Amino acid sequence: MGPQYQPLITTIVFSTFVSKTRAHRGVDGGLLPRQTSASSLVDPVTMQRCMFSTCWDCYEPPPEICPLVNGICPNDVNASDSGGKSCGMKQYPRDCYCNLKTGLHCAWSCSWTSWWETENWFAKVCLESPALKLDFSSLPSCARQCLDDAIFEYGCLTQSSNCFCARGDLFKCHEKSCSAGDWIAIENWLRDTCSLDAAKARMALEQGTFTIGAATSASETAATETRVLGPPSLPPRQPPTWDEIFMFVILPLTIIGSLGLWVYSCVANRRRGRR
Repeated sequence: MGPQYQPLITTIVFSTFVSKTRAHRGVDGGLLPRQTSASSLVDPVTMQRCMFSTCWDCYEPPPEICPLVNGICPNDVNASDSGGKSCGMKQYPRDCYCNLKTGLHCAWSCSWTSWWETENWFAKVCLESPALKLDFSSLPSCARQCLDDAIFEYGCLTQSSNCFCARGDLFKCHEKSCSAGDWIAIENWLRDTCSLDAAKARMALEQGTFTIGAATSASETAATETRVLGPPSLPPRQPPTWDEIFMFVILPLTIIGSLGLWVYSCVANRRRGRR
């Protein structure tokens, strides 16, 4: 084709490109709702699936832990609303989902292998999420190293807030010589790390365990407000029992008697040696 046709071809190609672009956009030039950019969404259907997971299900939207928006294939035959498993009919805004501290709680009932694969999926989807690594720096020294070790030894190898908060266990680390002021610091750390309300964080310290997800009932809130937060006081000293008194009396007498026999034996041996 001769060079005289090149301007015409360029004009046709440019016009086609503009037409297709306008067809995919609204009047104001913005993306239509069903064409939301995939990079701005997180599709829970793409995570590791196990039998007991409640993170998504066919024919149903995922849990509304963030605002739900239409995915890029809501009417596709392979979408979850059609019984498929390739993409979700509803998805999460990335900036909301990736900032959740306990967004994977729905997969906690899976096996350890499935859980670790789910955590790997989350780490790839949410590279900058605060849930990827627990921050122990604000914990008091009486519980910091204890929790660091206990969480890893339990099985939370990545030490993420998703794993620790889903487990909901302080592993008795708050009982290790912690003061009332230390308990307040641990309560604040729990509220920030696991997104607990004040009443549930206080109950976690009193009971040693907690559950995320369910809101604290009015009766639980009232009960915690009437209690003074702090480590349990030592039980009152009880009088010694008869067997303890017997041990206190007999043991010293036994020691004294044994020592007397040893001295007597030494003296007797010396006298025999002089003879």
